[in-house]
Amino acid sequence: MIFTEFAPNEKFQDALLSLRVLFQPWKWKRGRELNSAEKNINSYFSHSKTFFFLTGRATLFSLLCVLNLKIADEIIITGFTCEAVVLPVIKKGCTPIYADIETDSLSIDFADLTKKITSRTKVIILQHTFGMIPKYRSEVLELAKTKNIFVIEDLAHGFNPTNSHSLTPSDKTALILSFGRSKAVSSVFGGGVVLTNKKLIKSIESDVLMHMPFPAYSYIARLLVYKPIAVLIKISYSFGLGKLFHFIAKYLRLLTAEITQKEKNGEYDIVFAKRFPNALAILLNHQLVQFATIQKKRQEISHLYYSHISKTSTFSLSNTATLRFPILVNNRTTILAEYAKNKILLGQWYNQPIAPFPLPLKKVKYIIGTCPIAEKICKQIVNLPTTVSKKEAMIIIKQQALLINK
Repeated sequence: MIFTEFAPNEKFQDALLSLRVLFQPWKWKRGRELNSAEKNINSYFSHSKTFFFLTGRATLFSLLCVLNLKIADEIIITGFTCEAVVLPVIKKGCTPIYADIETDSLSIDFADLTKKITSRTKVIILQHTFGMIPKYRSEVLELAKTKNIFVIEDLAHGFNPTNSHSLTPSDKTALILSFGRSKAVSSVFGGGVVLTNKKLIKSIESDVLMHMPFPAYSYIARLLVYKPIAVLIKISYSFGLGKLFHFIAKYLRLLTAEITQKEKNGEYDIVFAKRFPNALAILLNHQLVQFATIQKKRQEISHLYYSHISKTSTFSLSNTATLRFPILVNNRTTILAEYAKNKILLGQWYNQPIAPFPLPLKKVKYIIGTCPIAEKICKQIVNLPTTVSKKEAMIIIKQQALLINK
């Protein structure tokens, strides 16, 4: 079975490590691994400081809380993103302003961005979609600098470790990372903010983390069983037992939901407003050690897709380590079903401007027609997995005629 969305990073060694940590509760909340995780992240970004939180959206909300924003200040966001980016903005009392995307890197379109900037614009969230460098990154940073607008570069989908130094934040920028189960490196849950601004660093330390609790031991335990259960489900899926194991795990509430029901209803959930526990730092460090290798493999598989699948259905991805490889099709429902028959489960990030469907767009203040390019792509996009072997990638590629013509 080939998975795109379900536990793409989890291997047998990850499951074993998680089981070992499960029986070491004295390491769950505090420990030296938290410092190691910070050093590992900081090694990619010169002279920076990294702070960890339980999730990426808790990270973003914490950063917004120290930016001295006022009610109704505007934050510009791409109209091709997920609720985890938008809900913290609304929770802070700010107004999300949606800018359309360009079709090379699926990031903010510079021309539309310039139209959306007003005197109330205080922040731009620059999303690196699927791990691609935004086409207009330099222009956005320069414009923001001249207008005194803070830029948050959203690297939740990953980055290239060979040129990460070029992303090091300045006094007027910050980087947001995510270590969720579907991201470039996974500690099941987790997020981080990378800063060089000393004032913001001090504020995060004294005004946020000092008053933020760790998750309860029972909650950490549930996170630690995720990797073993996920690996068991993946291994047994082809034998017809995976669905049963998945159902049992969900019924027994052994698997913590990636998105809560409250978030699906369009509301920020404070359940994730917690510090990053040492237990997850142990899991994170295990994958960070392999990060460069993992990204190189993603780059090779992405290039393989790019080389074999019609260029009319792909973006500028010839040398990118994509988290998922995006293509556009005119018959997505049929294609997803046909691939599923062949035990290949493809993804569909994003299936509406603010995903996931059926998140009520009214609750996140998105009006249909605001970002027409993004809305069109949301109806056509399909994601191919990039953590597969070359043999598995070729199996997917062999069905390219179906992707284009069926």
